[in-house]
Amino acid sequence: MMDTRDLDIISKTELKKDSKKIQAFGRSVADLSNDAIKKFNFPVNIQEAIKEFKTIKSNSAKKRQAQYLGKLLRDIDLTEAYTVMEQLRTHSQKEIQANHYIEKWREKLLSDKEAITEFISLYPESDSQSLRQLINNSLKEKNLNRPPKSYRQLFQIIKEIIKKL
Repeated sequence: MMDTRDLDIISKTELKKDSKKIQAFGRSVADLSNDAIKKFNFPVNIQEAIKEFKTIKSNSAKKRQAQYLGKLLRDIDLTEAYTVMEQLRTHSQKEIQANHYIEKWREKLLSDKEAITEFISLYPESDSQSLRQLINNSLKEKNLNRPPKSYRQLFQIIKEIIKKL
């Protein structure tokens, strides 16, 4: 006779929690861009279920599709998929931090005339003349309430300079 204490018994509640977590994961994958979804290398049936989920507008139909997607995801090993999702999140956070850093430099360059000297000493390959021109144009645009064309260009130039390092 078999002793039930030797078996790992998973309660129905645990199974439901796992199912909900996998459904939530499926929804978060479906919320990503199509390019990002391709990085997961899911089987064709799961890719189709994700595409279908993206097209559905009705909340109740979306819920049913999420349940179906969760069912499909439970049938495969999600270890690699969780790793890919974490890499995407980390990359996104690093990009946001980089943009904040660029934004701080732009504001510093526009508010402090001496900041350009500091910027050029940190990033010697930068073209000081074009930077000065963009800073002056940005300040003129702001004073004349014009569209911020140079302001945006200044951001892009700073971004290119910093990414070179």
